[in-house]
Amino acid sequence: MKRLMIAILLLSVLCAAGCGKAPQEESAAPPVTELPAEGIPQELPGVWTSADAGKLMMSETITFGEDGDLEVTGTYEGSDMGTIYGTYRVVGNTIFCDITGGAAPFQVSYAFRIDGRELTLTDDDGDATYLRTS
Repeated sequence: MKRLMIAILLLSVLCAAGCGKAPQEESAAPPVTELPAEGIPQELPGVWTSADAGKLMMSETITFGEDGDLEVTGTYEGSDMGTIYGTYRVVGNTIFCDITGGAAPFQVSYAFRIDGRELTLTDDDGDATYLRTS
């Protein structure tokens, strides 16, 4: 009788564990958290150019407008590679960019810091350094 009772208890525990919540499917893209913009730091608006073209001889010129507009022009070995447009907002030490023109729309964010005339943008690929040109 004792063995039958233990078997019934084990069976009910296993059944109860199997009846829990179904596992949630993971989405392919991480959720985007909408945070209100905190205002644009006064030292950010202006034109910033890649500090180093690197081995690939690629550089970018980023224009952050005072009104939240954004323009990024790419140059490869001295040739214009095109321009993308969009808007940006700042929350804490993060710049959230919404690209809406010149490419398929996408969103990207970077941690940033400004030291004098040097801007450093950081993402999963590492740091990119820009120098203020205006």
